[in-house]
Amino acid sequence: MSLSKTISVLENLYLQKPDKLLTIYLNTDRSDPDQQGGEWKIALKNGFNRLEEYLESAPEEKERLQTIRPKVENHVHSLERELPRSFIIFASADSGIWETFELQVPVETNFYWEENPHLDQLKALHKEHPFTGLVLLQQNQIKILTSAFGEIQSSEFMEFDLETDDWRKHEGPHHADVSMGSGGGKANQQEEYENRLKANQQRWWKSLGSILDKKAADEKWERIILVGDKEEAAVLEESMNKEVHETIGKNLLNENEHKVVEKILA
Repeated sequence: MSLSKTISVLENLYLQKPDKLLTIYLNTDRSDPDQQGGEWKIALKNGFNRLEEYLESAPEEKERLQTIRPKVENHVHSLERELPRSFIIFASADSGIWETFELQVPVETNFYWEENPHLDQLKALHKEHPFTGLVLLQQNQIKILTSAFGEIQSSEFMEFDLETDDWRKHEGPHHADVSMGSGGGKANQQEEYENRLKANQQRWWKSLGSILDKKAADEKWERIILVGDKEEAAVLEESMNKEVHETIGKNLLNENEHKVVEKILA
């Protein structure tokens, strides 16, 4: 389920007693000066303890909270070695709701036990870090990154093949340099190849438009950013039905993907 659909489902959720929904926002950001000693572990324990104390007069609800607690604690502790910066968790006992978000953006720690979920922080984060398609352009190569909450969801590398006259996906790491053989003819072959690239550039950027439109629909992009040569990006944008929200004139195709997301979306 997409993030937008998940939020929509949660927005319309209302549980009946004695079943209630547990909403947890847990800050585990190790870059936070207040989190250097694993304070999140204490916050997690104290959050549950306070809820259980509050439910002393509602034993049925307390029992349901206690059935959820081990699942939540096990989930969070299982990711301790590769700890995200925050967790957002929605869980219930009777109706079996279990939605978790492990994010690379911080949250303010809070615990709620009510008939409906608390979505204010999640919605604010979604607004600040929407589903974004980053399209990195360079000659006949592109890299497509889908990002949500400032974190990479998927990565795809494609290259326009002059022999097949079509875009093709690459499996595994791509190579920035094109090899055109060896020996005395290499320079001429390289020059001929580059001339063919230039002659066909506008045509293949136009052919890419429909591919990106479909990708944007499939991945539920809410924002599209083109990164690369601005003239090439302009040709590509004209061929797309989806709105391009920003064009950035930088060559970042061969940069570390996570650093690209940080640079562009920070």
